[in-house]
Amino acid sequence: MGAAKSTTITSTVPESYHRMFPLHGLGLSHVEEFIEAYGGRQAFEGWTSDDVCREIIKPLTKDLKCSYVDLLRAIQHPACREGKKADVFVSHAWKCNFLVLVDSLLQHFADRLDTIVVWFDVFTINQHTWLEWWDLESTCKGIKDIGNTVMVLTPWQDPVPLTRAWCLYELYCTHKEKCNFEVAMGSKEREDFLTAIHAGNAANVVNSMLAKVDVAKSEAGKEDKEKIHQKVMESVGFSQLNSMVLTLMRSWVIEVARKEYDRRKNTLGDRHIETLTSMSKLGELYQLQGRHKEAELLFKDCLEIQRAVLGERHPDTLTSMNNLAMLYDNQGRYVKAEPLYKDCLEMARAVLGER
Repeated sequence: MGAAKSTTITSTVPESYHRMFPLHGLGLSHVEEFIEAYGGRQAFEGWTSDDVCREIIKPLTKDLKCSYVDLLRAIQHPACREGKKADVFVSHAWKCNFLVLVDSLLQHFADRLDTIVVWFDVFTINQHTWLEWWDLESTCKGIKDIGNTVMVLTPWQDPVPLTRAWCLYELYCTHKEKCNFEVAMGSKEREDFLTAIHAGNAANVVNSMLAKVDVAKSEAGKEDKEKIHQKVMESVGFSQLNSMVLTLMRSWVIEVARKEYDRRKNTLGDRHIETLTSMSKLGELYQLQGRHKEAELLFKDCLEIQRAVLGERHPDTLTSMNNLAMLYDNQGRYVKAEPLYKDCLEMARAVLGER
């Protein structure tokens, strides 16, 4: 059965669907079917989610004044899994490229593509009536009831969702309600992100990516922005919400770095230079979060292996020695930091010279 077409609809949608936060979702695999039904990828090139809603979703559902998902339910389309509750709430910016958004989700859920049901606002929300009943409390309760949030983060160097008030509020709800949180990236975006972390200062890369997180400066439609900002000021305040969002995002970065380290260790071995680089970068990220015990363990293990494999005077060994010294220094453990600094400086002079 193909994607819904307006000319085939003779069913009606129950009134109750129009004025409540919808928890049901859409089978993610159907989104590809939807794209093909409306001209294929070429027709969607350069479109945002806002374009898709305006050009396809609203005209398609105007007669029944319902959501696209409710339209599929009305014709008993299998993509709606008989009204099954969504498995995951998708948080994204409507001004981002629609195909990039879809591809990020398809790649993120590739191992569950035939079963995953997503709450995807373009398709799930009734675009004709939502202003009559939508509010912040219903959003937070809906996120809690679904229990899993995935944010599509693109482009990772300047992530638009982290500048949008709705996306930041959704992250606040995710944190507040203790929901599971994941980030979806396209394979190229993810590869570029990991390359950046491993090629330079991991902490600087992450801080640069998250630098724009500031709820007070986040953007939305005028009315939505005022409501969200007022809600934030009445509850946790801008500073605390910024902290909550940053905590979520930094925890996600740790998880990504940990998985990459485990992958390299399992495929390359624990003494391979690329594995050691991952170990060192993961330590840097732990240190950034103030998780000093985890950082110390990684730095010490990395230094020990590098000394055995690369030698005392290898640049990577000296970097790890300096990292461990700085960790001790930042904790006020100067007795441990000083000899490492001295040894590192002495060997760096011998290898690199005074200048």
